[in-house]
Amino acid sequence: MTRFSTLLGTLVILFAGACITPAEVDFAEAEQELVVYSHFGVNEPMKIYLTHTRDPLKPNEPFKPVEDATIKVYRDGELVSHFNRGGEPDKKAEYVAVYDTDVRAVGGSRYQVEVIADGYKNARSVETVPHDEPSIREFLLLEENEETDLYGLLFSDDGDEENYYQLIVKLLEKDMADSIISEEIVDYELVRSSAFAHFNNNTRSWTAIYPEYAGFLFTGVVGEGGLKELFIEIPNEERTTNEAYSYTYQAELHNVSEAYFLYHQSIQAQLSQNNTLTDPIRIYNNIEGGFGNFSAYYAATAQADVFRMGE
Repeated sequence: MTRFSTLLGTLVILFAGACITPAEVDFAEAEQELVVYSHFGVNEPMKIYLTHTRDPLKPNEPFKPVEDATIKVYRDGELVSHFNRGGEPDKKAEYVAVYDTDVRAVGGSRYQVEVIADGYKNARSVETVPHDEPSIREFLLLEENEETDLYGLLFSDDGDEENYYQLIVKLLEKDMADSIISEEIVDYELVRSSAFAHFNNNTRSWTAIYPEYAGFLFTGVVGEGGLKELFIEIPNEERTTNEAYSYTYQAELHNVSEAYFLYHQSIQAQLSQNNTLTDPIRIYNNIEGGFGNFSAYYAATAQADVFRMGE
C-alpha cells in the first residue's frame, strides 16, 4: 500500500507539472537618462554629443542616437543658441548624435547647456571657461639620438588660482606650401622633471595622470606661479625624407577646467583599478538629470622641428 501511494503521488506531481503553462511577466522598463558630452575650447565651435543610458534588462539592445533633442546654450545667463537638430540621422554616428552649435567659447565666461528630449528628463550643466590662455615661452629640440629625441617646453602661469593642464603632442606632416597634410598624436614621456610629484618624492605640489589617449594631465596649487619647464621624450622613427614633405612636432598645452580634469582623472583611476574586490570607481559626472561631462579648455600651441633619422 505504501508503494502504491508513493507511485500515485509521483504520477500526480508529474501530471500537474505537465499542465503548467509558462507565464510571461512584464517588468517595468528601467528609466533611461540622457548622456551628454561636450569638451569645448575657446574660439572653437561647441559640439555636443548626445546618447542615452542602456536598459539593464536589455543589455544587448543597440543604442539609438537621440536625434530630435532641443538644445539651449547660455553665456553668462543670456541665451546664445536655441535649436532642434531634427532631420535624417547621421548614418556615421552609430551610438551618438552630434549637435554642431554656432557657439564659440570666450575665456572667463560661464556657460550653461540644457538638453530637452521626449521620453527623457531634462539634462543640464554649468561650466566656467578658464580665464587665461597658457603662456608658452618656447618649445625646442634639446638632444637627439637614434632612439629618442628630447624636447623642452617652457611655459608660465600667474599662480593666483589652481591651474589644470593637459599636454598633447602631435606630429604634423606638411607640404612645400607649409600646408598640413596629416597629423597624428604622439606617444611621449615626461622625463627629468623636478616639478612633478611622480618624478620628485620630496614635493607633492604637482601631480600628473596619464590616460593613454589624452596625453598627460597635471595640476598645480595656488601660489606656485612662474616659469615651468617640461622635458618631453619622443621616440625617434624613420620617416620619409622626400624634400616635398616636412615634419613638425606641435605641442598643445590646454588650460582645462576642474570638471575636465576630474573627469579624465576618474577614467584613469577606473582603468588602473586591478583589485576586483574593491568597489568600482565612479566616473565623474557633472550633468544634472543625466550623465556625462560638460567642460572647457583654453589652448595654446607651439611647434618645433623634427629630427629625422638619416639626416
